[in-house]
Amino acid sequence: MQFSDFGQKFTAHSGILELMDDLGQALATGDQVAMFGGGNPAAIPGVQRTIEDHLTTLMKRPGGVNGYLGNYDVPRGNPVFIDTVVDYLNRTMDWQITPAHIAITPGSQTGFFMLFNLLAGDTQGTKRTILFPLVPEYIGYADQGIQEGMFEANRPRIETRGEHTFKYGIDFDNLKIEPHHAAICISRPTNPSGNVVTDEELARLSDLAKQHDIPLIIDNAYGLPFPGVITNSAHLPKWDEQMVYSFSLSKVGLPSSRVGIFVARPEIAAAISKANAILSLASPTLGQALGTSLIQDGSLQRICRNHIHPYYRGAEHYAQTVLAEKLAGLPYRLHEYEGAYFLWLWLPELPITSKELYGRLKTRGVIVVPGEYFFPGLNDPKWAHQRQCLRLNFARPKAEVDAGFTILAEEVQRAYTQSSKLLNINKKALIS
Repeated sequence: MQFSDFGQKFTAHSGILELMDDLGQALATGDQVAMFGGGNPAAIPGVQRTIEDHLTTLMKRPGGVNGYLGNYDVPRGNPVFIDTVVDYLNRTMDWQITPAHIAITPGSQTGFFMLFNLLAGDTQGTKRTILFPLVPEYIGYADQGIQEGMFEANRPRIETRGEHTFKYGIDFDNLKIEPHHAAICISRPTNPSGNVVTDEELARLSDLAKQHDIPLIIDNAYGLPFPGVITNSAHLPKWDEQMVYSFSLSKVGLPSSRVGIFVARPEIAAAISKANAILSLASPTLGQALGTSLIQDGSLQRICRNHIHPYYRGAEHYAQTVLAEKLAGLPYRLHEYEGAYFLWLWLPELPITSKELYGRLKTRGVIVVPGEYFFPGLNDPKWAHQRQCLRLNFARPKAEVDAGFTILAEEVQRAYTQSSKLLNINKKALIS
């Protein structure tokens, strides 16, 4: 059977496919030691109880089952949910948006597919691209372009801090906006590193976007205002028609609800809605109804403040402590934790690639994500850093963290030891 160019691209190997396959296989077999690979939110009892209460109430309403599961919604999104989101953002963020600024999609992953391909690709004889001003970036962006070469990236500044910490920053000295750039895109906190682009950096990106009349896309899957897993004093800027914001219900504990929220100037929001009608007909109603209920009575903010934030602060602290203990004596650095659900481990002297390390860990029941997949649009084979990192989901049970990090440290040690032995053998051969 012969697939089209589109078919071949979307059936080829990809990082996001490998990640989701690994997660599915591990859940199906149940024989994994540690699942550090996915972005699935933790099962937090207080959050789950609240969601269950709201879901039960919705289903008990007259016509609830048919209303939420038996009818298509409109392509733009459920009007009541949209009005609720508009009121929430205007009230909590001091924005001034209207329902015309909102488009609801079946998860933000699908929404980004539509958004990227609406903006970039072949355009009147020019190939336009999405620019990532800072990598590493989200694994799910890399393969979203219908055409090849739709993404470009700027290498970051790397600031080492102390013995085992570092932080990425935007290298504005080498950040050039060209006429073929269709938009600038960041996630905040950045998945995978947890880096939070500072307010100052965000303001500079906004100025660049305005100067070149292109959108600045900000993916807030882990950020403000919900779930708001950010450790520093970052803010969302005032509403600006140059911006495109995305939000999601996934990271507050509802990944299967598939609710993505895009806020953009009306022409972009309308374009996403039209594309959604063609690709999906409509977005899931039940997730939007649940989101409406959680926002309207204040439960969304309460579960973020009382359950999600404390849980991830505690989990991150425990994971960092255990990992430092297990890796003691080995060369490593962790990105300074500023938010999201991951630790980003850099092994500066790793003698094998992170993909090879991933494979070794996988055979021992430890699932991680190799760093190579997080540098979309960067074509720099000489930059070893992108092959020296791992993303680790720290929001796992403590026993799993202990066991998984023990195996991780053993495999890192084995890689260094084998490399050292090989080096000694080569030295002896040269002498003889």
